[in-house]
Amino acid sequence: MKTFTVTLVRHGKVNGAPALYGSTDIAVCPETNQAICHSLTKADIDYKTVVSSPLRRCLSLAELLAGERPLVCEPALKEMHFGQLDGTPFEEITSASVEWQQLEQFWHNPASSGLPDAESLESFSMRVTACWNRIVSELRHDALIVTHGGVIRAIVADVLGLDWKNPQWYSNLTIRNGSVTQIQVTLTDNLPYFAVKQIGSIY
Repeated sequence: MKTFTVTLVRHGKVNGAPALYGSTDIAVCPETNQAICHSLTKADIDYKTVVSSPLRRCLSLAELLAGERPLVCEPALKEMHFGQLDGTPFEEITSASVEWQQLEQFWHNPASSGLPDAESLESFSMRVTACWNRIVSELRHDALIVTHGGVIRAIVADVLGLDWKNPQWYSNLTIRNGSVTQIQVTLTDNLPYFAVKQIGSIY
């Protein structure tokens, strides 16, 4: 039997107007990353390996947190791709437009109301959970993952056996920028057993 903890950290607030930032590669200011790094260092979180989404809002923080530790970029940990509206500031979309109606439908039921040319919620969930299960199967020590809010929600839903299609999971669960979610993993006969220790904590 082997037990270790995986710490999931959401990237800092991005340098951009409010929007759906999925595959759009937008940055976080260095001061924000430094503040998150300082807070997590004070929290004395143990980890021997860092895994990160390759998008720079995650990778820039992961590089700080890794220091001399191994750092692995994992493309499957990228945020959901929001299609034609990915990265478009909400202030540029008029409330009477078709695009705004599409956004509202997506927010009310993301599983059945996809955005134009976007990744489906089902495809996103399958991508993330497959990656998560592979990472866990290969780990034997504490690790830290820097990723996105949607990715963290997908992982926690999978670990808890919750319905990822439930829109309340996305509207009612807050995963703030820079927050920490921790999952304890126990491997018994190479089968993982999970215990969620905290969700969306700020240090």
